[in-house]
Amino acid sequence: MVVTVAYDSGAVLPALAADLARQSRPPRAWLVVDNSPLSAPLRLETLAIPPLAVHRLAGGEGDGFGAGCNRALDRLEAEGWRGWVWLLNPDTALPRGEELAQLLEALAGLPDTALVGTAVDDGHGGTEASGGWIDPGLAFRRRCLGAAHRPGRQPLALDWLSGCNLVLRPSAHQPPARFDSSFPLYYEDMDLCLRLGRRGAPVLWLPTPTVLHRRGTGSAAPGPRRVRLSTLGYLRFLRRHCPPWVFALRTARLLLLSLLRLPLRPRRSLAALAAGATVLTEALRGQPA
Repeated sequence: MVVTVAYDSGAVLPALAADLARQSRPPRAWLVVDNSPLSAPLRLETLAIPPLAVHRLAGGEGDGFGAGCNRALDRLEAEGWRGWVWLLNPDTALPRGEELAQLLEALAGLPDTALVGTAVDDGHGGTEASGGWIDPGLAFRRRCLGAAHRPGRQPLALDWLSGCNLVLRPSAHQPPARFDSSFPLYYEDMDLCLRLGRRGAPVLWLPTPTVLHRRGTGSAAPGPRRVRLSTLGYLRFLRRHCPPWVFALRTARLLLLSLLRLPLRPRRSLAALAAGATVLTEALRGQPA
């Protein structure tokens, strides 16, 4: 089962649909969550390429990645689906036609509780940093996947994987695996990996198959709402998964930089400051991280 969360993704989804349809082992179904049902609703007829079975699930306008995935996973659970789910971004590509067959072969030898990612090509021949390890210091996510890891053949144990290309079996976890809604934008994938990893779930990266990531331009110039939501995710991640001193220093740095940029970028700076105030208030009130 393949799940894609789409927001104004009509320009890129047909290419992914074509890639999925020509796989040597096409997915049982492709569930696309439409997170822009009002502003840019999906046209299902552009995605229905035989033998691919496409299903559209209406999401909330502007919902984030985690919320969209949870909506899809809830739907699959209600329908009795207990198998693997491959989360793929709208701007990913499977150019060789054998990616799904290779993935299914690899999954057959892995524990049901594993969270699995595969190599991601950045579109320029390089390896995208789509996973890595968490360190206790200020550079908490400095160690990431790179080209040096590609020659390997065996699964590589990591701390986190990117949600752009993530495979999991939600029903293998109790309670069933879901993203945390307190991370509205970014860091929800890292949080999921760390939470399940602490409960014994292997977090594994496979050097094959390789997925191509054609990055869009939607995040090139983030608006105030996007800044506020991404800052909330960032600070809540620091508070939950990093030592208190790392959270304190990085929060202070973010707030100081936002104040310095306030005259030049008032709306974005105010959005970041508002998010910082929210997370600091949560911490002072003793709310669980």
